[in-house]
Amino acid sequence: DGVNVTGNVAVPSTGSWSAFQWVTAKTGVPLTAGNHVLKLVSDQQYFNVNQLRVTATVAAPPPPPPPSADYFCTFASSWTECGFSEQAKVPGRASIVGIGRDGGTAVRLHTESGDNSVNGSGTWERNDLILGPSSGYCNEGQDEWWAHSVLFPSDYVFPPGPGAGIVMDFHHNSSSGQANFELQTIPGIGLRLRGYGGATINGGQYQAVIADPFGAPVGSVVKNVWYDFVYHVKWSSGSGGKMEAWLNGRKVMTYNGPTLYTGISCYFKLANYHAAFGLPSSVIHDRIVRGTSAAAVALTPLEGVP
Repeated sequence: DGVNVTGNVAVPSTGSWSAFQWVTAKTGVPLTAGNHVLKLVSDQQYFNVNQLRVTATVAAPPPPPPPSADYFCTFASSWTECGFSEQAKVPGRASIVGIGRDGGTAVRLHTESGDNSVNGSGTWERNDLILGPSSGYCNEGQDEWWAHSVLFPSDYVFPPGPGAGIVMDFHHNSSSGQANFELQTIPGIGLRLRGYGGATINGGQYQAVIADPFGAPVGSVVKNVWYDFVYHVKWSSGSGGKMEAWLNGRKVMTYNGPTLYTGISCYFKLANYHAAFGLPSSVIHDRIVRGTSAAAVALTPLEGVP
């Protein structure tokens, strides 16, 4: 299904072109029910292939949630078990893959050329997962810690420009307008965190912008490497708001000010959402955690946090 699940596999010399032996490529690869595409790629020539074999094994249990976590998802078998729903041009663009950050699985969001006009995306192409609005998070006055991990696999395409992309966001509960906070892929910049707050939205249209955008560039995109993000946010449409961010334990952003729009709460989204560029592309997400402290969500120590 377009994801490298084995990495490089050494092929032994058997002494003859017709002497075959089994070579174990990978164990613990999860398969969901339904059709899958299996691709064998040769990195170096001069060997013969006779058979491929898939053997059922007992799946390892998913990792336990961190202590004190209020929400925890590692996509053990589906995204619906964690409360997510899919936005896609074609149902099933999202899939569970065996390349997990914490445990053996993660979720792959995939777009094909022409995956536009999805829930108001216009010409942009989208395969997103939504964690619905809740009284438990993303509301005025709530103070939260979040963690999520993202990997850009071999078939990920960085937007060539001038359009950009979005990998994750906290989106306001309104029909249109700029999201409150995003992890973006920006041509010429790389990965960037960007947030907005304090605006009054009426009928889906901006009427006033009280606060300038906030955020920071956080580095370039390297494929097949996990990016572990942690956010500490206080949701507020006034000066009492806060957004701090860490990437792989290093603090990359500090902001104090509005993080919500007046009178409007928000909800969490995992995204593969980008301007059209005519190619298929994938993003892999894992380990979504929410809690009330850094210890409840972070995999590693955080710079500046005892």
